[in-house]
Parts: sequence; C-alpha cells; structure tokens
Amino acid sequence: MARNWSITEAHCNHQVDVTPRLQDHDISTQPSSKHTPAYHMLRTTIMAYHQHAKYHLKLAAIMCNHNQFKACLILCDWALASMIKALYIHKYHSTHAPKELTMNEILPLVHTDTEPGLDIALFIGTMQHMSSLADYPHDQPIELNNIEKLLQRTEEILDELTTRLKDDSSE
Repeated sequence: MARNWSITEAHCNHQVDVTPRLQDHDISTQPSSKHTPAYHMLRTTIMAYHQHAKYHLKLAAIMCNHNQFKACLILCDWALASMIKALYIHKYHSTHAPKELTMNEILPLVHTDTEPGLDIALFIGTMQHMSSLADYPHDQPIELNNIEKLLQRTEEILDELTTRLKDDSSE
C-alpha cells in the first residue's frame, strides 16, 4: 500500500499519493475542543499536507531552474494535490483524505462566497492533465516562459489557499 510508504519511497517510485502517515486515523466528527488529541491530530495532518505542498513547490522551482520541465509540472501538480487534501481534511474534519479527488469534490473546497473557485479548479485540472501526459509532442516543446508562468500561478494559488487554512483555523 502506498500510504504506508515513506515520502522518499513514494517520490522515488513516482507514487502520486504522498499521504502523511497520520491518515490511518479517521476523525470523522469535528473535534469539540482545541485541546483534545483528536483536534491536535487533525491540525497536525493539515499542517503536514501544507508542508508537503511547500516542499513540492520548492522542488518544482529547482527543477525549472535545471530545465527539467516535466518534473516541474509533476511537482506543481503534487503541490496542488497536497494543498487540496489539506483543505479537504480541514473542511470535513477527517484525517483520511481520498487518494484522488474529482473536480466535483475540488470545486467546493476552493470556492467561497467571496472568491469563486472555478478558475482554481480548472487550473488544478489542467495541471493534473499536463503532468499525466507521458511525453509532449516533439513538434511542441515546453518553453521556459510557459513553465515559469505555470509555476508562478501554482504559487499564487497555494498562497491563496493557505490563507483560507489560516483564516478558518480560528473556528
């Protein structure tokens, strides 16, 4: 099972699911107090996914600087997936996030009353698609300028979604 692998093994074996090991504990109801072990486990799992997103983004920038554009795209996708899992856990108060989320599941996680999330959901779907392609057509090479724009947009989305985690943590 991929979820019992270490993060390093998952990356080395190109596994998409780099779920923190705390996922095996399911907390399907909202913790009643911030001082309970259940609340602590929930917050720890959310922060672990958030940390994964930041690491993936840093690695994506390194790969971009070394002209490893496909690796950069994959890492951007993984960063977005980790952040979406953090939002899922935060919203549904369960430390067991699904391995993959559909667009129907992603949209409610990124959409708010003040910030429509359709553009974010579409960007996430586009990154999933682009990172899953085995190879790009040889007549259409990936250009550095385009990769830098995708990397920048990924960073902007992660920053926006991070503020939602922080804003909602006072609930």
